[in-house]
Amino acid sequence: MNQSLFHQMARYGVVGLIVLLCDFATYAALTGFSPTTYLEANLVGKAAGAAVGFLLHRHFTFSWEQKHKPGKQLLSYIGLMLFNLAASSALLWFLVDQAGMGKLLAKPFVDIVVIATSFLVSRLWIYKPA
Repeated sequence: MNQSLFHQMARYGVVGLIVLLCDFATYAALTGFSPTTYLEANLVGKAAGAAVGFLLHRHFTFSWEQKHKPGKQLLSYIGLMLFNLAASSALLWFLVDQAGMGKLLAKPFVDIVVIATSFLVSRLWIYKPA
């Protein structure tokens, strides 16, 4: 079943919100315990969100017949997650350490960039229709 771009974007938004909440809650909790470990908290938050996101995107957002098998998709998703982790950590470091933005305020700005990039890569590569 091929879904319209709008339909996918709406589903991606719902799943993205769940993933974002999981990521941000983990990040906020860990930085609350140890404020100096915000980059490590970003790593753990991204990993928690990615685990939830992979399953929800596979079975809800991109719920069409897919070209690639789950194992290949998982490897591609891990690659995307590693890219997102590097990009988000670099942006987060820049905003917090260089621009002086607060740790909790910087995270949503970073996540907007990561979410937009992830949607395009997921739609065009990871969950490509058969």
